[in-house]
Amino acid sequence: MQGEAAITDEQLTEYVEPMPGRPTADLDRIDSAVEQVLEEYPEYDTAIDGALAEEIHRGLDVTRRTAGDPGLWHWLAVVRYPDLVRHRWEYRSEEAMREKFLGAGSDLYSNAIHRLWWIAELTSRGDDYSTTDAVFANQTMVNKVFDRWFARYQPAVRAMCDELADEPSRVIDETTRRFNHALTNVQLEGLSENEAREMIRQIVAESR
Repeated sequence: MQGEAAITDEQLTEYVEPMPGRPTADLDRIDSAVEQVLEEYPEYDTAIDGALAEEIHRGLDVTRRTAGDPGLWHWLAVVRYPDLVRHRWEYRSEEAMREKFLGAGSDLYSNAIHRLWWIAELTSRGDDYSTTDAVFANQTMVNKVFDRWFARYQPAVRAMCDELADEPSRVIDETTRRFNHALTNVQLEGLSENEAREMIRQIVAESR
């Protein structure tokens, strides 16, 4: 997790398995984007997230079911792009860095590459990544929206990102906390985007 270590292909072989469903990817496209980011952005710059999210999302042609397989993200972080993970995330503890390499699955916020793909997946609308870009330009939004359990439900995520786009950090923090709490009495998956939006608007108005 810290320092340099070389892993040979032979050492990796017993841990690498084919992905079910035969997903495809344009790794050359992602390679170019990662290489550019490593050259142009200083270490630990949060702007790296916004610079890469769309390219990683477009470059990986995977379904949400495939994206739920932690093995995909472990391979990308540990084998393909370890330099990117270390460039973006400062080593603060083994536990924290292990999460950036080996997290994934149900935790959207853990693995360094998994979080970029999933946030782009949940906030893009076809070829329109403007919401994705706006979210990554506001780290409070990233931290407070996508580290909540409702972040796995796209209608709520889209409504939340739209309604909080121009709000200060204090309102974002308070609104996401109160919306999360309100869901203890409301079935999240039963909410349409418009219904979620109405709930969020009311909470935003009360939080200002």
